[in-house]
Amino acid sequence: MNPLHFKVPSLKEETIRVECWELENFFEPIHFHEEFQITLILEGGGSLFVSDSFIQFKKGEIYMFGKNLPHVFRNSKHEFPNSSLKKARAISVFFSQDVLKHSLNDIPEAHAIKKLIDFAVYGIRVSENRQAIISQKLTDLPNKSSFERFLGLLEVLECVSKDNNLEFISCLGVPIRTVQENIPKINKVFEYVRNHYNEKITLEHVANLVNMSPTAFCRFFKYKSQKTFSRFLIEVRIANACRLISQDDFNTSECCFSCGYNNLSNFHKHFKSITGMTPLEFRKSILNAA
Repeated sequence: MNPLHFKVPSLKEETIRVECWELENFFEPIHFHEEFQITLILEGGGSLFVSDSFIQFKKGEIYMFGKNLPHVFRNSKHEFPNSSLKKARAISVFFSQDVLKHSLNDIPEAHAIKKLIDFAVYGIRVSENRQAIISQKLTDLPNKSSFERFLGLLEVLECVSKDNNLEFISCLGVPIRTVQENIPKINKVFEYVRNHYNEKITLEHVANLVNMSPTAFCRFFKYKSQKTFSRFLIEVRIANACRLISQDDFNTSECCFSCGYNNLSNFHKHFKSITGMTPLEFRKSILNAA
């Protein structure tokens, strides 16, 4: 079975994507993506497949996968006898390794980080003696602002680069170079939403963009991104609302209608579901941090 090309859902203004997973199982198919990935396992255990190799993974471990490296975490069915528990909890960080390496080209102090990124083509497991300090840095990332996340990522990479006992998982580490036919389709959807989030967007219209029925498109989008299309649209709109709210010259109503919503009640509900705060609470948190 060929590895599946996976598209990491990201925002237009986002350099680093941080995702907190609380799932019954990790993303099941063997897959690859253009983004570099760092994953901290908070809960779960089982088998990790990387290119030609597999090892056992467990809670507390940290892994790195370079660009286009096939991999998959597969939970052990025996780890949690109580099925009500979440079997897959993790923090994962995604970013373009090409963009990051280019930004570090003229910084001699970043040589070790660039070499680490190159070696991640084999898949990396961080040694146990480095797990605690790096885990804390990764756990802090979701609560940081966008630029603080960039600095936090550099701290993580710098700390890992000092690990003299890194484990390389795969012997081959051969990236996937085959371009699959569905890659342009999912990219087209992402770009459309990023450019038209402030307009009315219907499922039928987006499905027509890629010549699919709405039902087939919903299955396709969930399979490729592990999100429903409606969830992705909400995330893009609320992310842009957060950007506007942080500016003094935008009030809540203006943010609502500028981000594609036509009523405040729906906007408030979605805003709180994504940020955990009301728009007013979010604005206050920005002012307090200033």
